[in-house]
Amino acid sequence: MHGTFIDILLTLPRRSHTKTGPYKMVSTSAGDLSYLDTGGMKPVILMTPDAPCIIAHHLELIEELSHDFRVVCFEMPGSGLSFPKAGYSFTVAETANAMLDLMNALKIDRAILNFTCVNGLHAMNFSKRFPDRVSHLVLGQVPSVEGMKSWTDYNIPKPLRIPVVGQIVGRAAVGKLSDKWFSVSLPRPSDHRETFTKLSRKSLATGGCFCLASIVQGAMRSPNADMLGTRQPTLMIYGNQDYSHRHTNFENVKESIPHALTVEFSGCGHFPNLERPKVFAKELRNFVQT
Repeated sequence: MHGTFIDILLTLPRRSHTKTGPYKMVSTSAGDLSYLDTGGMKPVILMTPDAPCIIAHHLELIEELSHDFRVVCFEMPGSGLSFPKAGYSFTVAETANAMLDLMNALKIDRAILNFTCVNGLHAMNFSKRFPDRVSHLVLGQVPSVEGMKSWTDYNIPKPLRIPVVGQIVGRAAVGKLSDKWFSVSLPRPSDHRETFTKLSRKSLATGGCFCLASIVQGAMRSPNADMLGTRQPTLMIYGNQDYSHRHTNFENVKESIPHALTVEFSGCGHFPNLERPKVFAKELRNFVQT
């Protein structure tokens, strides 16, 4: 039994906020997704926040990348102002289908995918199934597929992994879960913790969603084979001060993507793209332009 219908029901009262949200909306098979598009004819970078982060967390990075790229940043179904549609069960393949809907709606033929953490699994599935639509993968904090599932065991409380129970607990404790995430994912101390936490709190207080249980359960239900087979050039950047990944060997990403290049950002936590946006943008730019 899937518990995702609980999150869909619990977010119904919040959906009116999408009408007054700061970004545009696009309809997909997984629900209406909130997005920001810098526009233009430059090569496209498609990126998504790692919930409970939202688009607002990425504005500095988007500005940095927009000099050379058309940047499209969208919030995944179940995060920010992207509310899940009835029937969507948060699996990796379903989410990749929604990404295809978004690209088609925005007339994007091909893109560089810049995804982090569990969202990297969606990028891996998408690049495998729709290889002509992806030129490069630039991932962050993504170990091997098995490593990601081990990360879940270490970091996601067991009740959140249980269908229905997880959705109810997740909604009741959504603010605490969001705050706790930044306390374990950023270096200690971190100049970013207060800002990142405030942005997520504001999102949740003004109608945003964070369907953590459904996001986790959907990834857990997805077969490993769905994420294996990426052939595009791949760069994986990771911060070495991410306490949530204290047991992770990021070089193991090569078990899932043998040709991946890895770059360590010393002193960064879970968000090297947000903690050091200028340096991250330079690494990305150099990688895709070589």
